Amino acid sequence: MGKKEILARMSRDGGITLAQAQKAFASLLRGMRDSLKEGKKINLSGFGSFEVKVREARKGRNPKTGTTIQIPQKKRIKFNPSRSFKNTL
Repeated sequence: MGKKEILARMSRDGGITLAQAQKAFASLLRGMRDSLKEGKKINLSGFGSFEVKVREARKGRNPKTGTTIQIPQKKRIKFNPSRSFKNTL
């Protein structure tokens, strides 16, 4: 399911226009992005939670040359599905 299908379903199920669905969806994504940037955890009851995790710096190896390289620290977004959501799959 892509963005177009999600917007069409929001419009149909919510009884709103496609333009209103686009605004609502954009607002949702913007709010989620801003909250994650601030380091806040997002909980969507019945769906799951999103949070930013930090992967620490570590040593790695270049597979082509075999030399050791330093891999820098990196932030990633972790998603944990809720128990009820997992049980529906």
